[in-house]
Amino acid sequence: MAQPEPVASNRSTPGSIHALGVAYYASADFNGLRPTTQRTYKGIFDRYRDKYGAKPVALLEPRHIRGQMDAMAATPAAANNMLKVLRAVMRFAVDRGIVRTDPTSGVRMLRYRSEGFHTWTELEVAAFEAKWPVGSKERLGFDLLLYTAQRSGDVRQMTVHQVRDGRVLVRQEKTGQLVDIPLHPRLQTSLAAHKIEHLALLTTKYGKPFTEKGFGNWVSKAAERAGLPHCSAHGLRKAAARRLAEAGCSAHEIMAITGHQSLKEVERYTREAGRRNLADSAMKRIG
Repeated sequence: MAQPEPVASNRSTPGSIHALGVAYYASADFNGLRPTTQRTYKGIFDRYRDKYGAKPVALLEPRHIRGQMDAMAATPAAANNMLKVLRAVMRFAVDRGIVRTDPTSGVRMLRYRSEGFHTWTELEVAAFEAKWPVGSKERLGFDLLLYTAQRSGDVRQMTVHQVRDGRVLVRQEKTGQLVDIPLHPRLQTSLAAHKIEHLALLTTKYGKPFTEKGFGNWVSKAAERAGLPHCSAHGLRKAAARRLAEAGCSAHEIMAITGHQSLKEVERYTREAGRRNLADSAMKRIG
């Protein structure tokens, strides 16, 4: 992988937050991260450097970071992501003797309630399928997301070589986890109906692979044209997990499909499905 170009490396003052960024990007700490994590961390810390890069890192205190978090209270997820990256960078700074103490120590994440991306309902799934018939590129993208339960970043990069012998093989970009799942009959039908002319299963109208942002926007626009402006690509992964739970799959069975790394991430799907089943059973008792 090509090394990221450090921001402001030619104008960094020794001891500044800019200079810390240059050192961090050249470190084993940063280069040992997965490429997707590197891009995320660099994007977040570069934005931080744009605001505070000229300031001496040795003078950065917890009260400063708390103030920065407070200023981002309207976007708590972004504030928490900033703190997460700052913690990684400051651990590096302490380890290398750049600063004596970690200014993120004791700074707490902002608390907020969020369900994240909307999980597609069965009615919304049916509405999309009615708008985009089997054979359309939009339907193929939808079916790949729903019937593999993979992240959009992995789906947009799928190639013809990953679908063979009735299986779908995915080495997940985010975790490195290898997922080997059976090819669902509906996805098989969708693949057979779509003329695939490139190595990638999904390409833009120019025959090029989708970018991360471009793929998300393409799915969202297709959903909007189906009357579903609130639905997204990631919401289909959540819908797939929901379907598996409602079918009675255990958390470990769901993890074998989705590639989730911890039980906590998938147990809420099984809990929600269990509550629905218990509610159905309870109402049947009273006739």
